[in-house]
Amino acid sequence: MAALLKFSESKGQMEKLAAISLGQGQGVIAKAMIEKAYKEGSWVVLQNCHLAVSWMTALEKICSDFSRSSAHEDFRLWLTSYPSPKFPVSILQNGVKMTNEPPKGLAANLAGSYSRDPISDPDFFDSCRWPKTFKSLLYGLCFFHAVIQERRNFGPLGWNIPYEYNESDMDISVRQLVKFLNQEETVPWKALRYMTGQCNYGGRVTDAWDRRCLTTLLDKFYCEGVLEAEYALSESGQYMVPEEGDYDSYAEFVTGLPRLVRPEVFGLHDNADITKNKNETYQMFDSLLLTEARAGGGGGSKEEMLDSVAGDILSKVPKAFNLEKTKAKYPTDYEESMNTVLVQEIDRFNRLINCIRDSLTNLKKRWLGWL
Repeated sequence: MAALLKFSESKGQMEKLAAISLGQGQGVIAKAMIEKAYKEGSWVVLQNCHLAVSWMTALEKICSDFSRSSAHEDFRLWLTSYPSPKFPVSILQNGVKMTNEPPKGLAANLAGSYSRDPISDPDFFDSCRWPKTFKSLLYGLCFFHAVIQERRNFGPLGWNIPYEYNESDMDISVRQLVKFLNQEETVPWKALRYMTGQCNYGGRVTDAWDRRCLTTLLDKFYCEGVLEAEYALSESGQYMVPEEGDYDSYAEFVTGLPRLVRPEVFGLHDNADITKNKNETYQMFDSLLLTEARAGGGGGSKEEMLDSVAGDILSKVPKAFNLEKTKAKYPTDYEESMNTVLVQEIDRFNRLINCIRDSLTNLKKRWLGWL
């Protein structure tokens, strides 16, 4: 939302922008706002469309009645929503779609934070009366923001519930940091930790253990040690707080960070990478499966594809081992215990082969209508 407000200001539409968060009873108000903006040429922002599923049909009807000939040339309708199967497909097809996801990787996440407003604004970056303290705490806050987002990639090892932290949490925390430092004579650690950990980021947390983990991580980056030069932000000491400098020096420092990050930066064991890599692999294959041919797309029906796969697997299933010949060649012997193990394993393997063959054969018969 902050990016949209900045964009509207650059286009001279800030005074003509009206926003509303959809929910129960907000549909009528939203419709009136759209009708007014449609005629006067202002902008309308409907936030959280996924929370107004019952009103999506009405919104689809409103959008279908739009016409270039009757609409004001400056009229714009902006919609924000989480992914939802109930969102009207026609609006997606006829509109311009934009996605906003956190960058992948710790270094990219830090670079993204420093490239966004308000941190990228030179006037804001130098607005604090305690520049060294502010810049050190700002780097710690950006590092904390990157860490809690990257922990989601580790599944339940990172968070019990995957929370959608975004730049709005970061934005309000940065502005509060400047305000507290400009108003107080000493660093208000307790207020900073409470507002950032319990309100801004913690307001999304519903699990007690996740909240405890969040506040513990924040204590590591919002502490007096961050104000010292080369304070280690990880156990290995690979990540440290940079020395005080201008905005460009911090941006350059962030781009020089390693691209491959060990789990110890996030407070996890090195074996946590196994879970992360598995999750990324499953996600990639799930995405690939969504691109496979469907019925009517030239790739045959689903039953035909499954029949082809079953036939291919069936042709590769080996024949069962001859158990009698095995017993004759490797008889039970007191001094050769492995003979007994071999016979037992062959018996189990034969049962597995027969089970696979019978299952695939029955599947092919079912698709032919013989079962």
